[in-house]
Amino acid sequence: MRLPSRGAFALMLTALLLLAVNLRLAVTTASVLLPLLIDQGALSPQAAILVPALPTAMFAVGGVLTPWLSRRIGAVAAVTWAMAAVSIGMLVRFVPHSLAVVGGTALATAGIAVINVLLPALVRASSGTRMRAVTTAYTTVLSGAAAIGAAAAVARAPPRGAAGGRGGGGARGAAAAVPVAHAFGSASLGLGSWALFAVLALVIWVVAARGAGVDAALAPSASEGRVPLPQGTWALTGFFALQALLAFVIMGWLPTIAVESGISPARAGVLLGIVIMVSIPAGIGAVSIAHTLRGVRIGVVVVSLGTALGVLGLWLAPAAAPELWAVLMGIGMAAFPLTLALIARAGSGAAEATRVSGVAQGLGYALSTVGPLGAGAWYSSGGAWGPVLVGMAIGATVQGVIGLVLASPREQRSRAGTTR
Repeated sequence: MRLPSRGAFALMLTALLLLAVNLRLAVTTASVLLPLLIDQGALSPQAAILVPALPTAMFAVGGVLTPWLSRRIGAVAAVTWAMAAVSIGMLVRFVPHSLAVVGGTALATAGIAVINVLLPALVRASSGTRMRAVTTAYTTVLSGAAAIGAAAAVARAPPRGAAGGRGGGGARGAAAAVPVAHAFGSASLGLGSWALFAVLALVIWVVAARGAGVDAALAPSASEGRVPLPQGTWALTGFFALQALLAFVIMGWLPTIAVESGISPARAGVLLGIVIMVSIPAGIGAVSIAHTLRGVRIGVVVVSLGTALGVLGLWLAPAAAPELWAVLMGIGMAAFPLTLALIARAGSGAAEATRVSGVAQGLGYALSTVGPLGAGAWYSSGGAWGPVLVGMAIGATVQGVIGLVLASPREQRSRAGTTR
């Protein structure tokens, strides 16, 4: 990419950060407002089941199709059309009707799926020698957008089950959506108002990307179709799938698990807030040390151990120190920004990073749906939470083993910019 001045770099950085903000707001605002939308007749209970289920499905499909789309029309056009889809989808949700809410969410999450895949490569292409700082900034903004008003939400909202978890973002919700909806006097108006951020991101992206050389930076070589995926792609896919699976189960089912373990509903909600808020500084720390193989090893061990110890503590001694278990699980949630940092550094350049991102996120999100859906099915059948929590601890252990494989010396060549 050509960034001829500090002003051009600042503009592109602003565009990337606004794109990151919108990767979560479209999902979380809808999930948080589901009860209000149903109560006000803007969404039927039957249609409400679809809203939290759409994002993960769209992310899986988008992960597979986005590299092809980027090759077909170029990265700039792909992101522009995707952001336009996010904007239109969120604007459509102004209409207080089930078709508008579900259809708008489907369109918005389809656009998000494309940006999900391309953003790590865009960060790599645009940051140059500032890659560490830019990666930290965008993963922090992404996590922060997911946690807007989280403390307010858990203070007012009763614990919910899988409805939020199946969407991969409901419990992480942008809880500021609730007071915004009350301010507008309508859940639909409050939901649609978040489109402002999407429109702003679209406008700034179009201006920033013009003449910046994005397509050239992300263009694949002529022989790409015959070149194997970069070394470590499949391990990275496994790591991504496991961290997403564990995160979705925690975000969707932690309050229910806590209540079933004898913890009060109000306290269970606070536990979820602790997880969300701890994940932000933990993510910053994980990304900041991931520029070396030693740092990646430390990050992998810490996040995997955090999740394993947190869920085992919740199983073995839920009432003894539930806040501590929540803190540990929050540390474990830093696996997501750590994975994004590894994806951004994958391969020999931004084009290869796009290929890796498509595979890791496409297959990863598809595989991760087993977690929240399986947990929900087990709970619905009357099963105790013990086997689920033990399974999560095992999953976190496997995640750690895969992460250590990714950080092994022989994988170093597949991590441009990563040194021992």
